[in-house]
Amino acid sequence: MRARALFAGMALALAVAGPAAAKGAIAEANISGPGLGGGVRIEAPAADTMWELSGASWMKIREDSVSELGLAPADLGPRYLVTYRYDFGPGREDDLIRQELYPYADGGPVTFTPRGQVLTGEGMAPIGSGWFQADPSFFEFLVEEGLPESKPLAAVSQPAPWTWILAGLVGLAAIAALAAPRLRRRVLALARVNH
Repeated sequence: MRARALFAGMALALAVAGPAAAKGAIAEANISGPGLGGGVRIEAPAADTMWELSGASWMKIREDSVSELGLAPADLGPRYLVTYRYDFGPGREDDLIRQELYPYADGGPVTFTPRGQVLTGEGMAPIGSGWFQADPSFFEFLVEEGLPESKPLAAVSQPAPWTWILAGLVGLAAIAALAAPRLRRRVLALARVNH
Protein backbone atom coordinates (compact mmCIF):
# COMPACT_ATOMS: atom_id res chain seq x y z
CA MET A 1 0.00 0.00 0.00
CA ARG A 2 2.73 2.46 1.02
CA ALA A 3 4.84 1.57 -2.02
CA ARG A 4 1.86 2.19 -4.33
CA ALA A 5 1.20 5.58 -2.69
CA LEU A 6 4.86 6.58 -3.05
CA PHE A 7 4.94 5.42 -6.68
CA ALA A 8 1.73 7.31 -7.46
CA GLY A 9 3.11 10.46 -5.83
CA MET A 10 6.38 10.21 -7.74
CA ALA A 11 4.63 9.50 -11.04
CA LEU A 12 2.38 12.54 -10.61
CA ALA A 13 5.29 14.77 -9.64
CA LEU A 14 7.44 13.61 -12.55
CA ALA A 15 4.57 14.09 -14.99
CA VAL A 16 4.05 17.65 -13.73
CA ALA A 17 7.72 18.57 -13.46
CA GLY A 18 8.39 17.35 -17.00
CA PRO A 19 11.77 17.62 -18.72
CA ALA A 20 13.25 19.90 -16.06
CA ALA A 21 13.62 16.91 -13.77
CA ALA A 22 15.69 15.02 -16.34
CA LYS A 23 18.64 17.46 -16.29
CA GLY A 24 19.88 16.61 -12.79
CA ALA A 25 19.10 14.61 -9.69
CA ILE A 26 18.87 15.08 -5.97
CA ALA A 27 22.10 13.55 -4.68
CA GLU A 28 21.16 13.77 -1.01
CA ALA A 29 18.90 15.41 1.53
CA ASN A 30 20.16 16.36 4.98
CA ILE A 31 17.68 16.89 7.82
CA SER A 32 18.56 18.59 11.10
CA GLY A 33 16.35 19.32 14.08
CA PRO A 34 15.08 18.16 17.47
CA GLY A 35 15.82 14.56 18.43
CA LEU A 36 18.17 13.93 15.50
CA GLY A 37 21.56 14.48 17.13
CA GLY A 38 23.88 14.78 14.14
CA GLY A 39 20.97 14.81 11.69
CA VAL A 40 19.65 12.40 9.09
CA ARG A 41 21.22 11.98 5.66
CA ILE A 42 19.08 10.54 2.88
CA GLU A 43 20.92 9.54 -0.28
CA ALA A 44 19.67 9.04 -3.83
CA PRO A 45 17.32 7.62 -4.98
CA ALA A 46 15.40 8.07 -1.70
CA ALA A 47 16.36 11.78 -1.71
CA ASP A 48 14.52 12.19 -5.03
CA THR A 49 11.48 10.51 -3.49
CA MET A 50 11.62 12.89 -0.53
CA TRP A 51 11.88 15.90 -2.88
CA GLU A 52 8.77 14.79 -4.75
CA LEU A 53 6.74 13.93 -1.63
CA SER A 54 7.61 17.24 0.04
CA GLY A 55 5.87 19.15 -2.75
CA ALA A 56 9.01 21.15 -3.59
CA SER A 57 9.01 20.33 -7.30
CA TRP A 58 5.31 20.39 -7.98
CA MET A 59 4.47 23.11 -10.47
CA LYS A 60 1.28 24.20 -8.74
CA ILE A 61 0.23 27.17 -6.70
CA ARG A 62 0.87 26.64 -3.03
CA GLU A 63 -0.36 28.54 -0.03
CA ASP A 64 1.23 31.84 0.98
CA SER A 65 0.67 31.23 4.68
CA VAL A 66 0.18 28.26 6.95
CA SER A 67 -3.26 29.60 7.93
CA GLU A 68 -4.41 29.03 4.34
CA LEU A 69 -3.80 25.32 4.97
CA GLY A 70 -6.26 25.57 7.86
CA LEU A 71 -3.47 25.34 10.45
CA ALA A 72 -2.25 27.65 13.18
CA PRO A 73 1.49 27.89 13.91
CA ALA A 74 0.90 25.85 17.10
CA ASP A 75 -0.43 22.98 14.92
CA LEU A 76 2.91 22.58 13.14
CA GLY A 77 5.03 21.08 15.91
CA PRO A 78 8.84 21.25 15.88
CA ARG A 79 10.68 22.68 12.87
CA TYR A 80 13.34 20.74 11.01
CA LEU A 81 15.62 22.10 8.31
CA VAL A 82 16.22 20.19 5.10
CA THR A 83 19.00 20.89 2.62
CA TYR A 84 18.74 19.13 -0.74
CA ARG A 85 21.92 18.83 -2.82
CA TYR A 86 21.01 18.85 -6.49
CA ASP A 87 23.73 17.22 -8.64
CA PHE A 88 24.14 18.28 -12.28
CA GLY A 89 27.02 15.92 -12.96
CA PRO A 90 30.79 16.23 -13.49
CA GLY A 91 32.16 19.70 -14.07
CA ARG A 92 29.10 21.44 -12.67
CA GLU A 93 28.68 22.98 -9.23
CA ASP A 94 25.91 21.44 -7.15
CA ASP A 95 22.92 23.54 -6.11
CA LEU A 96 21.58 23.57 -2.56
CA ILE A 97 17.86 24.03 -1.98
CA ARG A 98 16.60 24.68 1.56
CA GLN A 99 13.23 23.80 3.00
CA GLU A 100 11.56 23.85 6.41
CA LEU A 101 9.90 20.60 7.44
CA TYR A 102 7.22 20.11 10.10
CA PRO A 103 6.83 16.31 10.16
CA TYR A 104 4.50 16.21 13.18
CA ALA A 105 1.98 18.78 11.93
CA ASP A 106 -1.73 18.06 12.39
CA GLY A 107 -3.07 16.24 9.34
CA GLY A 108 0.31 15.24 7.93
CA PRO A 109 3.77 16.72 7.32
CA VAL A 110 3.97 20.36 6.25
CA THR A 111 6.82 21.90 4.29
CA PHE A 112 7.74 25.51 3.64
CA THR A 113 10.00 26.31 0.71
CA PRO A 114 11.33 29.89 0.82
CA ARG A 115 11.09 32.11 -2.25
CA GLY A 116 14.00 33.01 -4.47
CA GLN A 117 15.59 29.57 -4.81
CA VAL A 118 16.60 28.63 -8.34
CA LEU A 119 18.31 25.61 -9.80
CA THR A 120 21.06 26.78 -12.15
CA GLY A 121 21.00 23.84 -14.57
CA GLU A 122 20.08 24.52 -18.17
CA GLY A 123 16.34 24.21 -18.78
CA MET A 124 15.54 24.02 -15.08
CA ALA A 125 12.31 25.49 -13.79
CA PRO A 126 12.18 27.80 -10.77
CA ILE A 127 11.54 26.12 -7.43
CA GLY A 128 7.97 26.54 -6.22
CA SER A 129 7.76 28.45 -2.96
CA GLY A 130 5.23 28.51 -0.18
CA TRP A 131 3.51 26.13 2.21
CA PHE A 132 2.49 22.59 1.32
CA GLN A 133 0.74 19.88 3.34
CA ALA A 134 1.90 16.45 2.20
CA ASP A 135 0.05 13.19 2.32
CA PRO A 136 0.45 11.28 5.63
CA SER A 137 2.46 8.64 3.71
CA PHE A 138 5.28 11.21 3.65
CA PHE A 139 5.51 10.83 7.44
CA GLU A 140 5.94 7.05 7.06
CA PHE A 141 8.73 7.69 4.57
CA LEU A 142 10.47 10.10 6.99
CA VAL A 143 10.27 7.60 9.87
CA GLU A 144 11.74 4.85 7.67
CA GLU A 145 14.61 7.21 6.85
CA GLY A 146 15.40 7.95 10.51
CA LEU A 147 13.04 10.55 12.02
CA PRO A 148 11.51 9.64 15.41
CA GLU A 149 8.03 8.08 15.25
CA SER A 150 6.74 10.49 17.87
CA LYS A 151 7.32 14.18 18.37
CA PRO A 152 10.49 14.73 20.47
CA LEU A 153 9.89 16.32 23.85
CA ALA A 154 11.13 19.87 24.19
CA ALA A 155 14.48 20.00 25.90
CA VAL A 156 14.26 21.15 29.49
CA SER A 157 16.64 24.03 29.92
CA GLN A 158 18.91 23.87 32.91
CA PRO A 159 19.66 27.10 34.76
CA ALA A 160 23.25 28.31 34.83
CA PRO A 161 25.26 27.38 37.98
CA TRP A 162 25.44 31.01 39.14
CA THR A 163 21.62 31.10 39.35
CA TRP A 164 21.74 28.33 41.97
CA ILE A 165 24.29 30.32 44.00
CA LEU A 166 22.20 33.49 43.72
CA ALA A 167 19.06 31.59 44.76
CA GLY A 168 20.93 30.17 47.78
CA LEU A 169 22.12 33.62 48.85
CA VAL A 170 18.63 35.08 48.49
CA GLY A 171 17.27 32.19 50.56
CA LEU A 172 19.85 32.75 53.30
CA ALA A 173 19.10 36.47 53.34
CA ALA A 174 15.38 35.73 53.72
CA ILE A 175 16.01 33.33 56.60
CA ALA A 176 18.29 35.86 58.29
CA ALA A 177 15.68 38.61 57.90
CA LEU A 178 13.02 36.40 59.45
CA ALA A 179 15.28 35.19 62.25
CA ALA A 180 16.82 38.59 63.08
CA PRO A 181 14.02 39.83 65.42
CA ARG A 182 14.01 36.55 67.37
CA LEU A 183 17.77 36.48 67.62
CA ARG A 184 17.85 40.08 68.86
CA ARG A 185 15.26 39.29 71.58
CA ARG A 186 17.29 36.30 72.76
CA VAL A 187 20.51 38.32 72.92
CA LEU A 188 18.74 41.02 74.93
CA ALA A 189 17.20 38.42 77.24
CA LEU A 190 20.60 36.78 77.82
CA ALA A 191 22.17 40.18 78.50
CA ARG A 192 19.55 40.93 81.20
CA VAL A 193 20.04 37.54 82.86
CA ASN A 194 23.82 38.01 83.05
CA HIS A 195 23.53 41.41 84.74
